[in-house]
Amino acid sequence: MSTQAELAEVTVVSQAIERQLFRTRKQIDALTRAVNRVDDFSDLQVKGTLLKTYASQINGRHNYVELPDYRHPDQTLTIQLDASKSIMANAEAYFHHYRKNKRGLQTVEANLDQAQQQLAQQLKRQTDFQPLDPKQVAAVKQQLIAEGALKTHVLHSSKQPEPAHPRRFYTTDHVLVEVGKNSDQNDHLTLTARKDYYWMHVSELAGSHVVIHSNHPSEQTLQEAAVLTAYYSKGRKYPRVPVDVLKVSQLHKPKGAKSGLVTFTGKAATITVRPDATLVQQLRVEDPSDDAN
Repeated sequence: MSTQAELAEVTVVSQAIERQLFRTRKQIDALTRAVNRVDDFSDLQVKGTLLKTYASQINGRHNYVELPDYRHPDQTLTIQLDASKSIMANAEAYFHHYRKNKRGLQTVEANLDQAQQQLAQQLKRQTDFQPLDPKQVAAVKQQLIAEGALKTHVLHSSKQPEPAHPRRFYTTDHVLVEVGKNSDQNDHLTLTARKDYYWMHVSELAGSHVVIHSNHPSEQTLQEAAVLTAYYSKGRKYPRVPVDVLKVSQLHKPKGAKSGLVTFTGKAATITVRPDATLVQQLRVEDPSDDAN
């Protein structure tokens, strides 16, 4: 290899290391913000416990009640209620939200811990990198390629053609699931889907919009669609990824919002799954215009 070619190779590898560090730090920042945004969900457990304890003493239906807070003597805790539900049903709702928030926080914290470990390993590799050692340069390049931080080829066109349609998959139950390929396609997919279809997106991370073409999907279809959602997101490399599940009718596009941004009303269910590349390939509908990622 000529000296000029060696220098070019070193530059490619060094830049890939820097890009990888930048992306990992961004992921850590996003996950840290997600952890910091989580309210003190222990209050949800306390409210459920108080409602269950005093259920026999609360008559009628109310929008809220004030009950003694056993954590703070001589103080009461105001608890909002759904007047259409019984006190025990309200208590179970609080317990449900407590368990959901706790699972979600545990998942985000686990992902944050993994990202921090990856950053430490990447920083060590950068420190140990010897640009004058061709063998080490080649070895690091292969590591970066295996980790997806360095592509094996360069596209000559500045912009890839717009995909003709979203990625398409059929679940084991033969239900069509479509996965957006970019922000504009996410918008089109979500905003044109039937209102009674189901929709998925990863919690707290960037990722594709996913539409399940069914108004009554089975648990297996929901699980498989959640795996697709996790795989086509920034959470692909994490061991466990929380996925939000809603009806398309709950989604809204704020006026002036950027492509791919939607908001929702009501409650979202959460399914936590492991991104599984093997399952993704099994469910995939082959199409020449689809990319492999």
